[in-house]
This record gives sequence, C-alpha cells and structure tokens, in this order.
Amino acid sequence: MFRFKHLLLSFLIVFAGCWLTACGNQKRQTQPINKLALVKSGQTDQPRIWYHFSQSHSHVTAKDSVNALFVLKKGKVTTYMLPTGKDKVTLNRLSHMSTSAQINWAKNQDKQAFRAGVATQQDKVASSIAGIKSDLKRLQKSNSDPSQVKALQQYLKINEAIHDNPSKYAAPVAYPLTAVQQSHGEQFGLKLYPVKTVQYGDANVIMASELSLSNYTFDKRIQPQKIDGHYYGGYSSAINDNHYLILTQVTKQTRIVYDKQKTTGVSKPVTAE
Repeated sequence: MFRFKHLLLSFLIVFAGCWLTACGNQKRQTQPINKLALVKSGQTDQPRIWYHFSQSHSHVTAKDSVNALFVLKKGKVTTYMLPTGKDKVTLNRLSHMSTSAQINWAKNQDKQAFRAGVATQQDKVASSIAGIKSDLKRLQKSNSDPSQVKALQQYLKINEAIHDNPSKYAAPVAYPLTAVQQSHGEQFGLKLYPVKTVQYGDANVIMASELSLSNYTFDKRIQPQKIDGHYYGGYSSAINDNHYLILTQVTKQTRIVYDKQKTTGVSKPVTAE
C-alpha cells in the first residue's frame, strides 16, 4: 500500500510538472507580436525617440556614440543634434533616462553641439587665415604683382569675416515626417544639422547646414537586440565602409517592418515617364 501511494504521488508530481511546462510553452507561443514601422510610430500623440548612429561597424553597442535624436510625434519629427568627439553621448547614457527627460536634455545638448561645431569650424578657418597671412607676407617681400597682393588681402578679409561672424543658434523646429518606399527598403525624410562653412547669400557663413537622409536607402531591418538591459530595433544602411543606423527602444516581441503606402507621409518613388 505504501508503495502504491508513493507511485501515485510521483505520477501526480510528474503530471503537474508537464502541465506547468505546457502552460508555459503555450504562454510563450501566444505572446502578441507588435509590428513597428518608423513613420507609423510617429503618428501618435506620445513622442517616440529614434537614435541616429554613423559608425564604421554594423552592430551597435552601449558605448557607441549617438549623433542625433529624432523625436517623432503627431506626424512630425524634430532633430536634436548631439555633441561628438570628447563630449560624445553614448547609448548607455541615454538608456537610463525617461523619454521626457531625454527630450528636455537633448534641447540643451543641441545648443552645445552647435557651439562645439562652430568652434571646430573656427579652428579650421583660423588655420587658413594663418596660411594666407604667411603667403601675403611672402608676396609683399618679393614685390609681387599688386593685383595678386590685393586679391589675397581680399581673401584674407573674407576668411576673417567667416571666423568672426558665425550664424546665431536657432532652436530645432519640427518638420513633416515622410518616407519613400523602395523595392528593398525605405528612404526616410529625416534631417541632420551638422555645423559647416557654407555659402549663404553672397557670403560664406559658419552655420548649421541641413543634411537630408532621403538619399539613404535603409535596406536592412534590425530586429530587437538587447543592449545594456534594453531592447532596440530599427533600420540600417551601409555605404562603402560606413554604417548608418536608426534605432528605437522596443520590446523583445516587437517585429520591425517597413511602412506601408497607406500610412500618412509615405509614398512610392516618382518614376520618369
């Protein structure tokens, strides 16, 4: 009798274990899959942040530098540039902030990135000015053609004006969130604003110059990858040895897809007739 009770107890334990395992497997199998596309994700009233990376390797790590934040909301996007170089911002640093905290913090960082960009460009122009002055002194000593000296003096004034009069900082403004479908991928109407010396009217000016990403075809979808305790998914584009990636924080069950044409702001390529 004792042996029978022992066998019965063992059977019940095994049965309970199998039942719990089956329930666990069923639970895992029935977890909903959340499809996410970039433009579609920006149609809600709640902001969603996408991170931009430009680097030599294809896999993003917690220590990689984030170049810019794209804040998507109500069918529009705002770009916030982040400092690079010694003041770079890593994904690890951002992952510990809430969405609202990141946006408020990025507003100040955008201004810092502009100032750092201006300083870098001024250093380049200062180097050019030093070279021009050296050439000018050499021409004046050698009694060169006065017209050459005058032209170089004028060029010196232009460079000094560029150095001393950079454009003023302007806070980022939202622009329409758009994309163009491709046969293998998607082109997003996102914009970056690196600081450069550009032609503005009749003069060269140090300013934040708009750089459109609409020519980059993001032909690879990055399904959720765990980085520093969080999951990220998105898209990537590779040109030569450079990798451009756009990632957002997701859940493990998220499936990254491309936008459909019925989504507001998404269109097909314009074909020549």
